[in-house]
Amino acid sequence: MGVVTGAATTAARRTGIVVLLVLATLFWAIGGFAIWANRQMLNTDNWVATSDQLLRDETIRTALSTALLDRLYQSAPVETALRDQLPDNLKPLAAPLAAAARRVANDRAPQILGTTAALTAWEKTNETAHKVFLKLVNGDLAPGGKVNLDVQNLLTQVASGVGIPTSVVQKLPPQYQQITVLKSDQLKSAQDGVSLLKSLPWILLPLALILFAAAIWLAADKRRGIVWAGGCMIFAGVIVLAARRLGSDYVVNAIADAPNIRPAAKATLAIGTSLLTDVAWGSIVLGVIVVLGAWLSGPGKRAVAVRSVSAPAMRDHAALTRVALGFLILLLLIWGPVPWTRNVWWMLVFTVIAFVWLEWVRRRTLEEFPDVQAGELSRRVRGMLPGRRASAASSDDSLTRLERLAELRARGALDEAEYQREKAALLAPTQPAPSP
Repeated sequence: MGVVTGAATTAARRTGIVVLLVLATLFWAIGGFAIWANRQMLNTDNWVATSDQLLRDETIRTALSTALLDRLYQSAPVETALRDQLPDNLKPLAAPLAAAARRVANDRAPQILGTTAALTAWEKTNETAHKVFLKLVNGDLAPGGKVNLDVQNLLTQVASGVGIPTSVVQKLPPQYQQITVLKSDQLKSAQDGVSLLKSLPWILLPLALILFAAAIWLAADKRRGIVWAGGCMIFAGVIVLAARRLGSDYVVNAIADAPNIRPAAKATLAIGTSLLTDVAWGSIVLGVIVVLGAWLSGPGKRAVAVRSVSAPAMRDHAALTRVALGFLILLLLIWGPVPWTRNVWWMLVFTVIAFVWLEWVRRRTLEEFPDVQAGELSRRVRGMLPGRRASAASSDDSLTRLERLAELRARGALDEAEYQREKAALLAPTQPAPSP
C-alpha cells in the first residue's frame, strides 16, 4: 500500500511540474509579445527608428511613392496646372502630358524619397504623429481628436523632384495631404488597448517566474528543475519566432491581394516586427545561460571535468576569477546582443545572480577537488595527443577516479563516509611490490 501511495505521489508531483512549466512557458511567450508591443507602439524613439527603416527599404519606398503619386493625380490638379501653363492651342495636350509626367515620376519618385531631406521629413512627420497619439491615448488631449500623418512635405518634395509644379500640392484636398492613423471613434478602443499593453508585461512575466520557481521547488532534483526552466525559456523564444513567421505570412495573405503589393507588405512586417525578434532571442539567450549554469554545477562527467580543471584557479586565484566574470559581464553589456543586455537594471540583477552562482560553484569545486594542482588542464590536453593517448589510457589516472567518486557521491550512490574512505585509499601512496 505504501509503495502504491508513493508511486501516486510521485506521478502527481511530475504532473504538477509539467503543468507549471507549460503555463510558465505560455505566460513567458505572451509576455514577450507584450514587451514587443510596448516597445514598438508606446516608445516614440523606437517608432521613429522603425519608420526610418521602412522608408530606407527600396520595396517599401517604391510602394509609398506610388501611393503619393496617386494622391497627386487623384483630383486632376496636375492636368489642371499643366493646362494653365500651356498656350490655348496646346491645352488639349494637357492630359497626355500629365500621363507622360506620371510615367517619369514613377521612376524618379523612389529615388527622391531616399534622399536625406525626404528621410528627415518622414522622421519628423512620424515623430509628431506618434507624440499626438500618445497624448490622446493617455488622456492628455481632449476626446474627439484624431491622429494624422502629414505627408504634405513628402508630396512637395516628390512633385518638385519629378517636375510637377509644387502649387499642385497646395490645391490638393486636405484628405490627400494627410493619412489618418487613428479616428476619434477609435479612441476608446485604443485607450483600452494601450492600458492593457502597459500592464501585461508586469503581470505575465512575474507570474511566469513564480510558476518556474514552483516547478523547481516541486522537483526532487532542483538542479534538473532549473535546467527544465531554462529549456522552457528557450522554447518560449522559439515559439515567438515561429509565431512571427506564421503570423506575418497570414497577414500578408490577408491584406495583400495584388501581387505587386505583397513584397512591400512582407518587407513592412519584417521591419515592423524586428523588435519582436530581439525579444525572442533575448529569451533564448537567457535560457541558454540558465541551462549552462545548471549544467556546470551538475554531476555529469564533462561538468565534473570542467570543475576539476578550474579548481586550481578557483582556489589560488579567487579574486582573478571574480574579475574575469565581471569582465565577461561588462563585455556582454557593451555588446548588447539582446534587449535585456542593454538595460542597466536588468544587467545589475543578472550580475548579482551570476556572482552568487560563481561563489556557490567555487565552494563546491574546492570541496570536491581540494588537491588538484595547477596545470591540470594542460596535462589533460597533452594526454589527449596521439603520441600520449596509449600511455594515458593504460596509466592509473587517479584524477579520473576522483571525478568518478565525486559523481557517485552527487548521485547518492556513496555517502560522505564512503566517499572519504575511497578517496583516501585512492590518494594513498602506492607501496612498491616486495622483491622475491
